[in-house]
Amino acid sequence: MPNLRLPLLLTRLSIFYFLLPWQVMRFTNPESASGIAKKYYHLDGLSDSFGLIIGVFWMVLLIAFLVGFKKRISYGLVFVLHAGAILVTLPSYIWKTEAYNQLFLAAIPAAAAMGLLWLLRKEDTMLSLGGKLG
Repeated sequence: MPNLRLPLLLTRLSIFYFLLPWQVMRFTNPESASGIAKKYYHLDGLSDSFGLIIGVFWMVLLIAFLVGFKKRISYGLVFVLHAGAILVTLPSYIWKTEAYNQLFLAAIPAAAAMGLLWLLRKEDTMLSLGGKLG
């Protein structure tokens, strides 16, 4: 088997960077996060404090993911939550519909990378707390 350590590390770093702005927004612009929750997840009246709790949860999860801590859980949760977000916003992925948004398509290969990283989590040991640090 080829050495997968570096490609898996780069995949983990890129997924972290892909998801980070959405979580930072929960702290820097809670009104926008509430608007997204209302529009796409039909969560009307989401309080800023609840949005912050979700943001704290996601930041802890993303940091665990970034450092490779409890990979089975952290990688799995990142993948499942992201895939769930795709399913909830599915109309945005359907071409030639009013809801279609081409920018959403980036979430699909990101989800594939998350699933692949979860499947190969035992091979992902570079700079990982769940593996050798190096």
